[in-house]
Amino acid sequence: MGIQDVAPSFRNPPTFQDLEEVKAYLKDNINKIARSLQDIDFMINGTLDVKNIRADGIEARNIKAEAITTDKLIAGAVTTDKITAGAVTAEKITVGELSAISANLGHIVAGLIESVEIYGSYIATRRNAYPRAEMSNINHLIGAFLDAGNHVVFEPDYGGSPAIRFTVAGTPRGRIHNLIGYPIFESDSALGLQAAGTIFVNAAKMSFSNWDRLYADNPGRTLGDELREIFDRIEALEEG
Repeated sequence: MGIQDVAPSFRNPPTFQDLEEVKAYLKDNINKIARSLQDIDFMINGTLDVKNIRADGIEARNIKAEAITTDKLIAGAVTTDKITAGAVTAEKITVGELSAISANLGHIVAGLIESVEIYGSYIATRRNAYPRAEMSNINHLIGAFLDAGNHVVFEPDYGGSPAIRFTVAGTPRGRIHNLIGYPIFESDSALGLQAAGTIFVNAAKMSFSNWDRLYADNPGRTLGDELREIFDRIEALEEG
């Protein structure tokens, strides 16, 4: 029951016949005034009940700016069904961390993001299309993809060493790794080294398993073939 339902009513003074009627009238009105003061005190001291407020009785223009702060709201008092759609905009939200907002952020379009840490995510330069570069939390890969079967990826752990893997037509063709303590470029098929100019090699030595590993397209022979032919000729001269 609201205050208005039990508020005392005051009657116009009647025509008194004697002093006792005057006393009774005054006593009744004094009691009514006391009850009214109690109701007013009840409202002023913050114990006003929503039952005593008619629908739409309080409007925003009647509320002093910044009069309602979070410390004056009961936990859970403001729910989404009490907020008008579009009433809360980005400039009115201040949080220390986005984790304070419990929601799936969905599709985010941002101009610039600085000073952040991102874990366990997939990042790509294009969505559902090639060519693209990407970082994936699956197998912890960073790669450049011409298409699904042709790409170069960085592997964080290839048998105990980081590696760069080359894949052609869906088949791994080679890697650069450091498995035995120094960089190795290995190929599962041919390996080409091409330059428009001179190729310079500056090393303490170049090691080959044998001279037959050095092959010349013209005349189509290995260095081992040439050395054996020279050796045979020298022997023939010595015997002659």
